[in-house]
Amino acid sequence: MVLWQSYLKNISVKMYLTTRLRKNKFLILRKWVSVIHNFAYIIGLFRQLLTGVPITLMFILISWIIGFALSGIITLGRLSPKKYFSFPLNTLVSFVRSVPIVLQLFLVYYGFPVLVEKFIGVNINNINKMVFCVITFSIYYGFYLSEILRPAYLSVKQEQRDAAFGLGYTKSQANIHVIIPQMFSVAIPSLGNEVINLIHQSSILFVLGTVDLMGQADMIITTDYTASPLLTYFCAGMIYWVITIIVSIIIRLLEFRIDRYQVDDVKGGRTI
Repeated sequence: MVLWQSYLKNISVKMYLTTRLRKNKFLILRKWVSVIHNFAYIIGLFRQLLTGVPITLMFILISWIIGFALSGIITLGRLSPKKYFSFPLNTLVSFVRSVPIVLQLFLVYYGFPVLVEKFIGVNINNINKMVFCVITFSIYYGFYLSEILRPAYLSVKQEQRDAAFGLGYTKSQANIHVIIPQMFSVAIPSLGNEVINLIHQSSILFVLGTVDLMGQADMIITTDYTASPLLTYFCAGMIYWVITIIVSIIIRLLEFRIDRYQVDDVKGGRTI
């Protein structure tokens, strides 16, 4: 009797262990299937989001080029001794720096077509929305960057200007060959920070319905009811992070290259 009970007990234990092992294998298999499925979903999500990256990068490049060129003109106007040049520009700089960029975007989007139609008689309401975005950010960074270039220009020592004039340079030649190169060695770090700020602020473009990176993320969430908003925005943030890292590396290399030719009259005692 005792042997029979022991035999039944061993069989029960073996059956229990076998069943438990099968369940564990099944659970492990389910977990791996879930991981693979989630990984495939995340890869697909990144692929969808990356379709908006070229638009974002193109917008950043165009806005920065136009804004930087505009900032040079604004800086010259603000440095002018003539008040009818400098005073209006200083007032506009104060306005642009004080008003949120998203509000400026709406002002340009709704106000610019009205002005064009009133003074030129052309209806531009059907124009691509990205044009209004480029106009807004170019104006914004044109005035904003002048706040970096102006003090950088004034930071160049008067002795450098006097030396250039002593060598027979005209004012424009002195600016091109002496003042501006030294000015940029001072301004590059701040300009680099503004490039990164432009990358971050470009994320508001989706409020006008543009299909940039953030617009693509918003479209995924609104059109796919199974999409996770948290995961979608997290993946978009990862892409912005990678873009920012790449741009930061480029800026650091540019700073290093400029610093190699920067005049250091304290350590080197050399003049150029």
